Amino acid sequence: MNRFGVALASDSAATVYVGGRVKFYHADKLFMLSHFHPVGVMVYNNSSLLGVPWETILKMFRAQLADKCFDTLEEYGTELIKYLNGNTALFPEAVQQQYYCHLVETLFKGIKDGVDNAWIERGSSTAWSRDDEDAASEYKSVQANVIQESLKEWRQKQDVSADCFGLEVGAELAGMASGKISDLVAKYFPSADGADVVALNELARLVVTKQEILTESLSGLVIAGYGKAQHFPVMQEYTLGEIFKSRLKYKLERTEAITSKRPSFIRPFAQSEMVDTFLNGVSPAFEYEAYKEIYEVVMASAEQIIDGIPRMSKKAKQAYLDKVVPPSGEAVLAAVRRLRDLRKRKHLKPVLQSIEFLPKNELAHVASSLVNLSSFQKRMSISEDETVGGPIDVAVISKGDGFVWIDRKHYFKRELNRHFFGHGKPTPDQNRNGAADDE
Repeated sequence: MNRFGVALASDSAATVYVGGRVKFYHADKLFMLSHFHPVGVMVYNNSSLLGVPWETILKMFRAQLADKCFDTLEEYGTELIKYLNGNTALFPEAVQQQYYCHLVETLFKGIKDGVDNAWIERGSSTAWSRDDEDAASEYKSVQANVIQESLKEWRQKQDVSADCFGLEVGAELAGMASGKISDLVAKYFPSADGADVVALNELARLVVTKQEILTESLSGLVIAGYGKAQHFPVMQEYTLGEIFKSRLKYKLERTEAITSKRPSFIRPFAQSEMVDTFLNGVSPAFEYEAYKEIYEVVMASAEQIIDGIPRMSKKAKQAYLDKVVPPSGEAVLAAVRRLRDLRKRKHLKPVLQSIEFLPKNELAHVASSLVNLSSFQKRMSISEDETVGGPIDVAVISKGDGFVWIDRKHYFKRELNRHFFGHGKPTPDQNRNGAADDE
């Protein structure tokens, strides 16, 4: 974003897991949120909510919104959440209950995987050499530790916002699905009893009432554009979970706005490693490992130097070590801060300064290029799936021109579907939102 507008770019790759196998499809992730006003929306991670495609949800919402406008961009997000809450036509109660049970099963699968990994790390080869009764007892002990640790972690998570729903919703859902939950406990933890069963039932409640959203059920929404009273663009990012008792579980992650003091902004979503690498001049993963390695080398060196001093007692060496380690750690942290400051000054700041002055067409080119960069990296990596790719949709939203498509794929031939363009849509004279006739 800059003072001229906001550019949105999205790839088309959609990943679906079917029977343990990965399938890739093309999907639409970038949409107008209004035919009449300068607001757009992007979707990432899940392409549906409770089985209803986000494309369907957003276009139905857009039709209901019609020419209604708001003074601020933020109010469009609030209106969308209102539309999803209590919408039993799109999300019947039976479907809500079904997806809640799927969510609990996903949670239990994850805990079961943790149990199996802990069992292997414990040294299962030794356990197999014992008799079956001893091995079963040891496995049950490992299972109990992992379940109780999972419960401890979930209890420490922040509660869901009261704007979503009350904490009693988790208990109500768990009570309604108690039979199914018992079946899932028996399926994934057949040897669990007593405290473990109680813990698993509590986890079935906490997965609803805690702010944490499991990746498998998480949808990301990015709403960007202008409210009627705003002359610079604004962006909001929401993470959404599922719908429980007809109430949406969501979190407003951030609101970013162009102001006189902040003239430009870039934000990648979902798989952002390559964009972050371009912006910062270093891979985030490599940077983390480099800082970690520097810290460990400095700490180990201090210990080795003191340990190598001749004719000094262990007590005296430990006393010196206690004095040397804290300032050594502080020195490393200070060096890390200086390196990060250098990274911002030499890489991120020049890019943002350039973005500040780009016209709308160049803004779109930058957004498209950054998505292409991620797609190229995925294609060239042998160790990664091509989870970014396909045609790239690009749109620019400005105060004067509204929502304008720069690049957009269609699943049909334009010349065979002339009725799709313009018929039943706002005409250019009626429509204040630029090239909306394409939708």
